Amino acid sequence: MLARRRNYLLKDTKQLHANVHVIPTGTLEVEIVEKHQCHAAEFEHLRFERSGRVTKLVGKHTSNGKPVHWQLPLANDDAQELENLIEQATEELEILMRDL
Repeated sequence: MLARRRNYLLKDTKQLHANVHVIPTGTLEVEIVEKHQCHAAEFEHLRFERSGRVTKLVGKHTSNGKPVHWQLPLANDDAQELENLIEQATEELEILMRDL
């Protein structure tokens, strides 16, 4: 069970890059490099919204007791890869918990 890292070029932006960490304990962490912004969300608070050639990854977390919503515009292929990584991490965690 290792965290997986990917770097994506965000669509519909001025060449912004996102470093994405899929953590098998059920968390996704995102850093938008050029803006020095960080976001995180549990897998259950993520969704993918497809529209044409762009898929938005929409996440939600809580900061200071208030919900914070964020989104990343990804190429459809990148979004599919990320969705698969999240599914794999979820399955790995389920197997580990079952084996304990």
